[in-house]
Amino acid sequence: MQLKSLEIFVAVVECGSFSLAAEKLFTVQSNITNHIKKLETELACELLHRNSPIRATRAGQQLLHYARQMLTLHQQVRQQFRGDEINWDTPLQIGSMQTTAAVRLPEFFHALLDQYPKMSFHLHTAPTRDLINMINNAQLDCAFIANDQPLDLFYSLHLWTEQLVLLAPLNVENPLDRNYLLQQRFIGFRQGCSYRRSIELFLQHYHLPASQIVEMGSLDGITSCVSLGMGLAILPASYVAQSYYRTQVQQIVLDLPFAQSNTYLIAHRPETWSAHLKRFIEVLQQQAVQIKTPEISG
Repeated sequence: MQLKSLEIFVAVVECGSFSLAAEKLFTVQSNITNHIKKLETELACELLHRNSPIRATRAGQQLLHYARQMLTLHQQVRQQFRGDEINWDTPLQIGSMQTTAAVRLPEFFHALLDQYPKMSFHLHTAPTRDLINMINNAQLDCAFIANDQPLDLFYSLHLWTEQLVLLAPLNVENPLDRNYLLQQRFIGFRQGCSYRRSIELFLQHYHLPASQIVEMGSLDGITSCVSLGMGLAILPASYVAQSYYRTQVQQIVLDLPFAQSNTYLIAHRPETWSAHLKRFIEVLQQQAVQIKTPEISG
């Protein structure tokens, strides 16, 4: 069943005439007749009383109800993916790391809603590995992840580079002393988090046992534990700069290859994007160039 046939059927019923429907749709009357005959053959019923004016039969009235719904839905789909008018009722599903959600996204969301007040979205926080899996499984429209380089299987937009710092209690004179490190726990997120991976690389660099890592699910919880002398952590300087605990810990800039962490927005290929997602990424591209990494203190 062709949408064109349904459009012609609706026009014939509304105009009450094959000839008037042909004029309305800028086509010839024989084309109108052929489409109506195709519909009647396909549905195995008579759809129109062919007197003057033409009226829908009982079966035709039922089809008219569905045809109008289908044509309206078709128009909405076109607008959603191709048109200037966007149906904002369907929220974007956005994924993010906790640090990005806490530090970078509030300002971006403010700019986004200032430009598109009707835009709706749901934000899901998870480690990078989980976010990639959720994109693969079509559970998310896009996600903010940390990775060394763009992911070949996805559209990858580089947004910023985070400087990672070692967090230590204020009363420690030399946090990078190996003997001190041997006696300390590291506090971090669970497996799959890019910053957890940075801790593992740090331990490898200093030839320390990986068993020293204690898992915790909260940024503030991790930083608070460091301030109380319960262990060390590796987190982005941008998060620490705005943390309540920023004056209660010391930050040590790590001059190591893994101490620079790239943040990317990933999504499936652009040709699969809805108009909703296109607007989201356009605003993100505008805002990303304005973002600066805060200076490191402590």
